[in-house]
Amino acid sequence: MRYLFPLFVSLVAMTAHVVAHSEFDHSEPRNGRKLKQTPNEIRIWFTEPIMPALSSIEVRDASGKQVDRRDLHADQSNPALVHLSLPTLGNGSYKVIWSIVARDLHVTKGNFGFEVMP
Repeated sequence: MRYLFPLFVSLVAMTAHVVAHSEFDHSEPRNGRKLKQTPNEIRIWFTEPIMPALSSIEVRDASGKQVDRRDLHADQSNPALVHLSLPTLGNGSYKVIWSIVARDLHVTKGNFGFEVMP
């Protein structure tokens, strides 16, 4: 019986790692940020690696028009970080909308906003 306890603990630890879902960690620009110039890209860090080919991130202006370059890609050195290029944006409010698929196939959705000021 005493040999089964370490085996049980190991199985629980492995299961906990397998079911870990990827959640939003932080972004650049950060939510609510007021910027004096356009960022060249949106960067979002998640708590676990995601699958960019199955995920989507969009940047929309105040009228709802998609304004990003539609080139979502994972960072080469950090699979939990994704990049999305932006053209030069005009002054105004922008909303980043994301729906990501983690490696465990769990889907997470969310959004945040930023503003470009004169």
